[in-house]
Amino acid sequence: MSAVRRHSLGALGILGCLLALAPAAAQARRHPSPNGRHNISIAVSDNPVVTGDQLAIFGRLRGPNNANRTVVLWHRINPRRFFTPIQRTRTDAHGFYAFLRQTGVVNTNRNWYVKSLRARSRTVHERVFSLVTLNGPANGSNLETGPAHRVTFSGTVSPFAVGDRVILQRQNANSGRGWHRIDRTRVRPGGTFSFQHTFRVPGDANVRVLVRATRRNIASVSDVLSYEISQAQNPALTLTSSANPLTVGQSTTLSGTLQGGAGQAVNLFAKMAGGQFTQVATTVADSSGNYSFVQVPLHSTLYQARGGTKRSAQLFEGVRFLLTASEAPGTVDAGQPVTFSGTVAPDATGHVIYLQRQNAGGNGFHTVQVQNVAAGSVYSITRRLFVPGTKVFRVLIPGGPLNQGAASQTFTVTVNPASPQQVNGSQPDNNSEGQ
Repeated sequence: MSAVRRHSLGALGILGCLLALAPAAAQARRHPSPNGRHNISIAVSDNPVVTGDQLAIFGRLRGPNNANRTVVLWHRINPRRFFTPIQRTRTDAHGFYAFLRQTGVVNTNRNWYVKSLRARSRTVHERVFSLVTLNGPANGSNLETGPAHRVTFSGTVSPFAVGDRVILQRQNANSGRGWHRIDRTRVRPGGTFSFQHTFRVPGDANVRVLVRATRRNIASVSDVLSYEISQAQNPALTLTSSANPLTVGQSTTLSGTLQGGAGQAVNLFAKMAGGQFTQVATTVADSSGNYSFVQVPLHSTLYQARGGTKRSAQLFEGVRFLLTASEAPGTVDAGQPVTFSGTVAPDATGHVIYLQRQNAGGNGFHTVQVQNVAAGSVYSITRRLFVPGTKVFRVLIPGGPLNQGAASQTFTVTVNPASPQQVNGSQPDNNSEGQ
């Protein structure tokens, strides 16, 4: 799984602000003109938005003779003091308008408003994420604790300034909701960064980087890489897995060798997050001291084999959620909603789940909407798509604490251009004001 983006305030700390990503059209409000005869609304398709993404800005001019009127878009880029006009368009026969900010234009935090016939809209504060990538061992790799098994992580930040702070974070194992710092560094020339990290605690390691907020961009996170961290092998009693990680419902064979243990009993102990080791199986080693167990764990589990006075290293077996996703429409008109729905096993009611869109460069995904899994372990995420072009989406349920995360298949959706009225999703005689 490619690297795609999530602060020590927790998974819902930074990403909680993404709840605002339900298109900001719902926040459109009027701002009266000096003569009180006209007012104009403004809405944006995404807020926050990922740096460089296209953005639709739309609304409606209300009042007499509102057709074919010039609408001017103004902006102010932080930390400038003054607004400047940057784009013009005309209203349609019912007063609706729409602007499209092209790819690569919106890269930093800024403010917008529109004016027409002396009417001025409210001001929108547009927040912009940096694009953060994270590279490391392949997603799902089995890693070991200790300095001899140091891991290199690297990545890029855009936009950036040399010296920007980058934090390497690991998801909290006890709750799965928060993140804690395990390393830190600074952005180097070229927008790059790297870490040399030693894992010391076995278990489920979901890892990401956080780039601290600046005046240019809000706090931004990379996609998450997931690993299975086990202790280095004890040669006197080894323990390995035939398949790691698993998806819920799959089995694995845990096997190893007890030195000098021919005919001796070998016991298998297991514990899940927050639990204690308990015996789950027993067998007898063969004439060479070899043994094996077949296990079908429902949740991620730490295993340890014990024979006589010897104990194996703790082996972490990751178990991913089983996530299903129904097919989404392949083509929609700008302004229309698309629904992504499916199920999660085992029961994940209340667990956070993300709708993600592929980065424009194809180098990972970023989160565009946050929701919780509903009762019955089902989900349904609806998002209006405003910007024409081809978009690639997926659904991701992050891991923790009992299961590792899982992603759906990708969905390619083509968004066709539409009229300003369609983009606004309004009828000529209603009061939705571009919502």
